[in-house]
Amino acid sequence: MELEESGRKVLEVLVSHLCKVAPGKPETYLGYKFIHHALNLRYLGPTWGESLKNQGLGVLAGWTCKNKLPGITGIIINTDSYRPGKGYFNLFGKDEEDYSWWTDEVKKSKNFDWSPYIYEEFNLKPVDLSAPNREDVTISRIIRDSKLSVKVKTFNNCECQICGLALEMPAGKKYAEAHHIQPLGEPHGGPDVIENMICVCPNHHAMLDYGAIELVTENITSKNGHVISAQFIKYHNENVYWP
Repeated sequence: MELEESGRKVLEVLVSHLCKVAPGKPETYLGYKFIHHALNLRYLGPTWGESLKNQGLGVLAGWTCKNKLPGITGIIINTDSYRPGKGYFNLFGKDEEDYSWWTDEVKKSKNFDWSPYIYEEFNLKPVDLSAPNREDVTISRIIRDSKLSVKVKTFNNCECQICGLALEMPAGKKYAEAHHIQPLGEPHGGPDVIENMICVCPNHHAMLDYGAIELVTENITSKNGHVISAQFIKYHNENVYWP
């Protein structure tokens, strides 16, 4: 059951993220481009999915299928369609619309002990790790001005300003997260002001935290007078984004 190094490296990233994965909610999964940045892989084209397939994803997917292990590669998705490539389903002989099987594989992946197949869990560090007033819970969260966060989410109706996704929660409620574009804390020193905040879904929040996505002003929706300052977008693209 030996796993080649390229596949093992991808597996280590996925295992480190499993604690944040909610089965059936692809917005909590990881994008192909994100894995590239996490592993410092080159873009080989013609798409991010094909590029990753040739740099470990294909090896890992084939290995899990051959050894009848959970299809953990199903938590790597196209962030436009919020689903894995059709090759994921084809490999296991499943229909592309078999979402229940996909969700079950993700559940199995979360409950499976992957430790015998990895050297250590991949160390994913957000760019604002050193921000002040951080408290340690199950995962690290920064204590921020909650009133501003609520304001940003209310302005945008809890819809991601990048992809438009709004997470439907019980009792008709919606869920979104507020991200500081120029991160708080050292070395960035971003201000805790509404002009430095963007309303996003959990998946795009993670991509922004880890510098896996560039912000394009024209592609950011804005509602009810919430204006994001161009200086903070410029800062993110020049100092946080890792092309």
